[in-house]
Amino acid sequence: MIDKKIFEKFNLLPFSPSRLNSFKNFPCGFVLRYIYEYDFPANEKMIRGSSIEHGIHYYLSNQQEEAELVDGINQTLYDEAKRTMFNYYDDGTKFVLDQDKAEKERSMLEPSFNIALNCLLDDNITFKGSDFVTSQMEVTTEVLGVPFRGYVDFVFESEQLVTVIDLKSKSRLQKNRSDILQQAIYKKALREKYKDKAVDVSMLIVTPKKYEIVDILNTEKEMKEIEMSLISLANMMKICKTKDNVASLITPNLDDWYWSDKDKVLAREEIWGI
Repeated sequence: MIDKKIFEKFNLLPFSPSRLNSFKNFPCGFVLRYIYEYDFPANEKMIRGSSIEHGIHYYLSNQQEEAELVDGINQTLYDEAKRTMFNYYDDGTKFVLDQDKAEKERSMLEPSFNIALNCLLDDNITFKGSDFVTSQMEVTTEVLGVPFRGYVDFVFESEQLVTVIDLKSKSRLQKNRSDILQQAIYKKALREKYKDKAVDVSMLIVTPKKYEIVDILNTEKEMKEIEMSLISLANMMKICKTKDNVASLITPNLDDWYWSDKDKVLAREEIWGI
């Protein structure tokens, strides 16, 4: 077990999967975002993913049994959901400096949305006869006594089964280890929340042309990896009394793609002087 006070002194609780993955994959980003609490705006890719989720939530939340369907789709509702998605994206990227990048990501919205929606409406692929319950549902658990909190994308439920689909919208069809670790924590939390039901957790990875469904099955190895990362971070935080102490243990790699953002370069100069 880990003493929570180690993390409380830097206001790191409750932990989240993304917070732990940030430390594991890019410690400098962790220091900027979670130790010094820089609030960088979302980039075009992040807004694209959120926009697709927003549009799908609109469609699933407003379905009506008596609605006329064409090829399994309520066309009026589909048009409204798509409009909601584009409005969300346009509002989010209104002040993006590189509008060429923003337009490129915008062109990926509709094809990715169509693939994701069709998958989520297919009983054989996803919710197996269950009803849509909610999206962005909060789940909580503990790992080695450290509280974790996260939000799962789409939840479907029947009398005996809870199915959770986490949507990952990408430009290329690829599985990241960080995504798998995130789902392992979610599955632990969901099993604790729904003790009387079976729980299925899957990732739906979509690109504008393809999709892949990744079932999260045995997570014993992933949970061990998560515990090891958490212990490593705790050991580092234990010897640090100030934010500057934490930063002094990390050396920035100036060649990393992370520094392509000017705001992050300015923050790096403020903290590390380089």
